[in-house]
Amino acid sequence: MPEGKAERILLELTGLPVAAGCEERVVAWIERWAALRPAVRLRRDRYGNLMLSRSGPKHGRPILIEAHMDHPAFVVREVAGRTLRAEFRGGVRDAYFPDACVRLHAQSGETCPGRITAFRPRTAKRRFPEVTVALEREPRAASGDIMTWDLPGPKVRQGRLHAPACDDLAGVAAALAAFDLLGRKRLKRPADVRLLFTRAEEIGFIGALGACRAGFIPKTARIIALENSKSFPDSPIGAGPIVRVGDRATVFDHRLTYALGGIAETLARRDKSFRWQRKLMPGGVCEAGAFVELGYTATCLCLPLGNYHNMNESTGAIEPEVIALDDYHGLIKLLVAAAVRLNDTAATPSLRSRLERLFAERAGVLSERLAPRNRR
Repeated sequence: MPEGKAERILLELTGLPVAAGCEERVVAWIERWAALRPAVRLRRDRYGNLMLSRSGPKHGRPILIEAHMDHPAFVVREVAGRTLRAEFRGGVRDAYFPDACVRLHAQSGETCPGRITAFRPRTAKRRFPEVTVALEREPRAASGDIMTWDLPGPKVRQGRLHAPACDDLAGVAAALAAFDLLGRKRLKRPADVRLLFTRAEEIGFIGALGACRAGFIPKTARIIALENSKSFPDSPIGAGPIVRVGDRATVFDHRLTYALGGIAETLARRDKSFRWQRKLMPGGVCEAGAFVELGYTATCLCLPLGNYHNMNESTGAIEPEVIALDDYHGLIKLLVAAAVRLNDTAATPSLRSRLERLFAERAGVLSERLAPRNRR
């Protein structure tokens, strides 16, 4: 896939208004994308998670490339003329809400700007923060409509994407772009690669937990979760996609993480334009940890993200999220390489096999200077 096509997918998806439990615009986009590809099969479980697969013979354990379809945003609960009450689903600190500018995205298709006039933080009895909003005009709005921060649409400036919702729609875009590229490859033994798109990650991995409960994910699957994770000085934007060892809460499957690191190393040797990082990324938590806890083989690849959850910590203002286009294209390359090589045990030897080989080759040094036996 030419880079321009992959970037068009990215630009379209990261501009869609979406909230946890209200992912219908992203779902509709993916359904249209799949409908244009006769070999692609789309299924959904009883919780609304999506699974994409490709027809034809497959080999090896399933490889699931997973990303979530939601982003922190508001869901309208009451409408009274120009005044709305809404709850916020996602992780944004309280200081960013008072007097912030927002935009209604009604199911009718109408949009309308407004401003937060009152903020009520989450409490033991209030599961989500709540806001009161004064809109510029009286809209055709209803309970269940989405409201987002009032941000400009996706734009590319100096090699970086500035968009309302990179997390995790840039992950969704990378998964779709990689899946397209894999469909064009003529492999003798194509792997069983599937895409899993989950709902409501931003309020506690609810869609992912539902997919596990529904038996939607094969127990033998190797899950590569995709994320956009808060960048730190030692995980900078532009230094390449990240093989994520763990998150703020846990670490992921070490064997699968090791395999992906080996694939990234090989890719970097062959493609001098490819850069990558290996980091823990403690800025948030990831669905990979939930999958591991529930007995699945899972790890994570992520993009380093600026203005995580739209919070610019330098200015204290709500601003677009930021990723590097080179990191995005690198993630696509790494996903394709992983899908092609994960089943090739000769190309991706395990750490255990490497340790056994080292012992066989070098154990002789242990007998060079043996200590004399103790004498009575």
